[in-house]
Amino acid sequence: MSNDQGKTQEVTRNVWKEKIPLFIAITTLVLAACATLASFKAAGYGNKMVLAQNQASDQWAFYQAKSMKETSYELAKDSMVLTLDKASNTSVVSEKIAKYNEEIARYRNEKNEIANQAKILENERDVARNFNLLFGRSLIFLQIGILLSSLATVNKNYIYWYIGAATGLIGVAIFLYALTL
Repeated sequence: MSNDQGKTQEVTRNVWKEKIPLFIAITTLVLAACATLASFKAAGYGNKMVLAQNQASDQWAFYQAKSMKETSYELAKDSMVLTLDKASNTSVVSEKIAKYNEEIARYRNEKNEIANQAKILENERDVARNFNLLFGRSLIFLQIGILLSSLATVNKNYIYWYIGAATGLIGVAIFLYALTL
């Protein structure tokens, strides 16, 4: 290797050593910005998940109330059927049985609508949970990247920056993937 090539390489190394703290700072800044966004997205989806779960629970409680009312009409209808043979005015009892059958059918339809709504809300909860997990995973990798980049700045061992940048890049990739879904 000629003397000029050696000097050129030495100058390149010195320029790199002078600029690497700037690159570490930029890397840390970008990772911190992405971590902030990932944190907000994870929290938002966490809130959506809890809200959808609460609404689904409310729907299932409503379903249960309708089921109890349906059961009470079934019991009343069964009681009327038993008294039909002994009744002197069978038309009144038959009308009551028909009315109870209408109410039972109404409650069954309402229960089906409520169950469908509850299942929709449970699906919303599951979708929000998946996004929450993705943004949470992204946040973990981003925070590790920030930590390692900061460590590289403190102890001037730049291998930590390389590992931190790679780890942070994984976090950014997961973050961008979650955003595109």
